[in-house]
Amino acid sequence: MQSDHVKTVLTGAWILGVGTFGYVSGATSVAAWTVLATLALVPPAVMGRLWSAPARSVSESIRDVLR
Repeated sequence: MQSDHVKTVLTGAWILGVGTFGYVSGATSVAAWTVLATLALVPPAVMGRLWSAPARSVSESIRDVLR
């Protein structure tokens, strides 16, 4: 699985988990849902910025040159 797919799956699972937690815990106020939305969106945004793509391996570089 490529790192872009892993990031997408982790982000989706995190947002779904936080949303489920909010629903199960009985959050009813706008303030509670605002806090949950912030908690659901900020960590994946930070992860997306800080998680860089892996460096190319030597074999990938050689394969590209040979094409």
